[in-house]
Amino acid sequence: HYHCYIHPRSKTIFSNRKRPSWSIMVNQMKLAQASLFIYVMLPGVSEYMIEEGYTKCMYTFEELGGFGMYLFWTVFYFVLVEIGIYWMHRTLHENKTLYKYIHKLHHSYSKPETLTPWASIAFHPLDGILQASPYVYLLPIVPTHYLTHIMMVFFTAVWATYIHDAMDWNIDPIMGSKYHTVHHTHYIYNYGQIFTFCDWVWGTLRIPLNKTGVEGERVQLKVVPGIFGSGRGGGGKIKTT
Repeated sequence: HYHCYIHPRSKTIFSNRKRPSWSIMVNQMKLAQASLFIYVMLPGVSEYMIEEGYTKCMYTFEELGGFGMYLFWTVFYFVLVEIGIYWMHRTLHENKTLYKYIHKLHHSYSKPETLTPWASIAFHPLDGILQASPYVYLLPIVPTHYLTHIMMVFFTAVWATYIHDAMDWNIDPIMGSKYHTVHHTHYIYNYGQIFTFCDWVWGTLRIPLNKTGVEGERVQLKVVPGIFGSGRGGGGKIKTT
């Protein structure tokens, strides 16, 4: 928040884009604080399951079969989490009831100038719980290192603040802020969490070819053909929106 909106560099950042209003940021802060009281129940459930022995969460590399197996299970767990979050997020859009009563609130921020780091947790509490649930429901299935699991959950919260700042800082194939800004402005693309591979596989990846929040500049989106689904739109085309 300080870097984007208070630091002197913010004048350069917003030289050609509209700055989010304080009223929008205050609204997001209030919604985020109200949601967190319920949202934090999910890590509590996760911790209870681990301590009561309902998961395959381990505390040492040796319990996982050594460092090599630790790396294998960590990557496997992470990939499954990415896939789970992608499909949960996509379902929240494609199921009309879930979208109307749960996810639509978060998408009230539908323009670049309404996106801020505070928007990352400005949602219906069930929205946050559902999207983060793969981190928990996979624990009884996939062997996981305890501290690695905790660090992943913590990093997810940090990552969410980054992808909601609409600043276009991005390194492919990471699902950075430029991709997530397109998700908020177009609704039906770029559902992924950290990487773009799920959207690429299932045909919902749209790559912005220019800045996404510049005033008076229309965004060009490259349509990427999917492997197991065409998503929406033809493969390889460039759409201007």
